[in-house]
Amino acid sequence: KENIESRPVWKPMHLQPLYKGADYVSLDGDVSKNLFENGLCLPSGSNLSEKDQNRIIDIILSLIN
Repeated sequence: KENIESRPVWKPMHLQPLYKGADYVSLDGDVSKNLFENGLCLPSGSNLSEKDQNRIIDIILSLIN
């Protein structure tokens, strides 16, 4: 809606089919799975202008306030 390029967070290795059933370390629940299910990657390139950074920040803040 706001024309902000985004994508889902990468799927954790222990959730990949190749590693199904493999042991993995988890100190406080499955944090990486929670991030995968609820996270969002936002623009972060070195060519992102300060104006665009502030626009994205303002939009995100408006969603949580």
